[in-house]
Amino acid sequence: MQRLLLLCLIAAVVQPTVIGFTTTVSPAQSLSSALHYSELTSSSLKQSANSAQNESDNSINNHIASRREAFGHACRSAAATIAASAALVANPSVTNADIEGVATIPLSTAAPEASSSSTGVTVYKTKSGLQFIDLVEGSGSTPRYGNFITISYKAYIKLPDIQGKESKLEEFDSDKGYLVKHGNGRNVPGLDEGLHTMKVGGKRRIIVPPKLGYVTSGIGPIPVGPLGRWKLNNLLDRMVEVKGGNVIFDVEMKGIMEDEADQGYYDDESLSPEDFTRLRENIQANQNAARGS
Repeated sequence: MQRLLLLCLIAAVVQPTVIGFTTTVSPAQSLSSALHYSELTSSSLKQSANSAQNESDNSINNHIASRREAFGHACRSAAATIAASAALVANPSVTNADIEGVATIPLSTAAPEASSSSTGVTVYKTKSGLQFIDLVEGSGSTPRYGNFITISYKAYIKLPDIQGKESKLEEFDSDKGYLVKHGNGRNVPGLDEGLHTMKVGGKRRIIVPPKLGYVTSGIGPIPVGPLGRWKLNNLLDRMVEVKGGNVIFDVEMKGIMEDEADQGYYDDESLSPEDFTRLRENIQANQNAARGS
């Protein structure tokens, strides 16, 4: 600012010269003009500074307001999430999957109901809605949950008859040596249930209703190649469109192997009330002994 005033005073005192003639300005007039110009310049600079300060204040206020709004939205979202979680805990919904890709096997100790079809074939139906036909009974042992099972199979989807037109079995996959970890929840629930009562050497057609089929991603068996997977996805989409159909497995059980790493988590047997009471008492006794009481 001081440098600008000095330049203005110097410019006012110096006599301007124009080609062809010379004009002379009195020192008083020069000083008056310089002071007037200085006042105008100072006023303009003050206005610019005030305008910049106002813009900065407005920007800060807008930023604070936006941050407050975002924080309030986050708090409201968190409150809604907590309320929804509390509602789910209070009223859990029934699902066919424990976690993503792990389906719950429908366990039932009731014997399947047998019925004869018009062709004389005996069809068994379990409480879960699964149906199966024993083609060959087999003579070996039955698997326990946690065993490894080797099977061969052909997999089909049978869509419902539409407008009197009979739908045929559409094969989408087959395997002559498929290894299954029985009961680990990574297979089609209906297939796992149907395998549980088979014997080694037996052959069975397992008719799986939609609720026990490919209920979630990550479960098998699924075709290895892209063409087979495309066909399976296409057939499943058609089942959704027509709201019906079944997944069908023609299975032969080839062998059963014990899993040496199994810790007993897949054991079929459950504790009786007496065993449970004895186990609880033993745990309490061990805890009291650890406390020294």
